[in-house]
Amino acid sequence: MTERIGLFADLHSNLEAFDACMEQAKELGVTRMVFLGDLVGYNADPGAVIDRIGEMVANKKAIAVLGNHDQAVFEDHSKQMNASANAAIEWTKSQLNATQVQFLKDLPLMIQEENICFVHASAHNPADWNYITDSMSAWRCVQSSGKTYTFVGHAHEQALFYQSAVGKLIRFAPHPGDEVPVMHHRQWVGVVGSLGQPRDGNPEACFAVFEPELEVLTFHRTAYDQFTAADKVRRAGLPEDLANRLITGK
Repeated sequence: MTERIGLFADLHSNLEAFDACMEQAKELGVTRMVFLGDLVGYNADPGAVIDRIGEMVANKKAIAVLGNHDQAVFEDHSKQMNASANAAIEWTKSQLNATQVQFLKDLPLMIQEENICFVHASAHNPADWNYITDSMSAWRCVQSSGKTYTFVGHAHEQALFYQSAVGKLIRFAPHPGDEVPVMHHRQWVGVVGSLGQPRDGNPEACFAVFEPELEVLTFHRTAYDQFTAADKVRRAGLPEDLANRLITGK
């Protein structure tokens, strides 16, 4: 059976998007789930999202790494986050039980396998939460990971960086549903986009599927009931701009 790794980042407590992406991943034959951090923040179902992922991790069906919003639940990030993000974190703290908080505390910053690195922000100083948005930040990331494939979240837009003949990392904008050959003679950084709060003007949830044996990476977008998710944000008393962002994708 060909291994298919589902890559999910920046879920941000969005249960509707989470359930839709899990359903599509099942239809696509995903055999293992990887959650690239920021399980919580912004939206209204932090406990439910943590419980679902925690069960998968406990059953060895998934692995997960720590994101900055996850860390903000138990460490002070107020100076690094804007007012809406801080408001959401303070609300999230009030919603989680001790077991759920401990699950976040136990998440590693980075997981490295034979030729793959999984990290929320960048393999270069992962605790600094640097964004991968250009060739230089991607190059620093692969230099630090030392792996053929590095998969990250944090930046909420899908992108793929690949190593050119002269070693420079070049940005490629993937088209959802297209299989991208990712041959092992190059180094790659895949930014899988945000499942729970896309910011590219398309409100559909983001994720990706990596098939290591076939050396193929496919980015996906999934429609979900963002109106229900936004309504939950409003009913929770969270900032209005967080609800609007789910509707507009901006």
